[in-house]
Amino acid sequence: MAALAILNSPTGWTRSGFEFVADANSQLIVILAEGPDVDELCLPLDTGGTVNCQNGPVVALNADRWRSAFAGWDATLADYRTYVVNHEVGHLIGLRHPTERCPTAERISALMEPQTTNLRGCVGNGMPLDWEVDWANNRPVVIGPDPDWDGPRPDWPSEAGE
Repeated sequence: MAALAILNSPTGWTRSGFEFVADANSQLIVILAEGPDVDELCLPLDTGGTVNCQNGPVVALNADRWRSAFAGWDATLADYRTYVVNHEVGHLIGLRHPTERCPTAERISALMEPQTTNLRGCVGNGMPLDWEVDWANNRPVVIGPDPDWDGPRPDWPSEAGE
């Protein structure tokens, strides 16, 4: 239920009109699992037993990271959990990583940037920035895309705003 609370936050993907509910009959799944299970759920993606993934209809969250984030994370564990859920479900709703990383050190990272192993001088962030909400509003969506889906990637706005 923690994932539902995160996903239905008024500052999250709900701003793009998404609503998330628990439905035992849904084909879309968010699961918290140990590293070896995440590895299996994510194939053919290689999670190395340490990271999370979205693979088709499955979002697999690594329990070790859920318990302790990673050494370079610069905010609270709750903030990391918010990032992980929103980022991977962002993939589930058809969003990809932006074309570039945070354009300036010490800026707030875009939610859809891969923040899970290295922040590259930017500030960790668990909620979509305004331009990411706008991107999701465009619905570049392939719900539950396969790992080889090569849909569009957003660009940071020219003013590089949050």
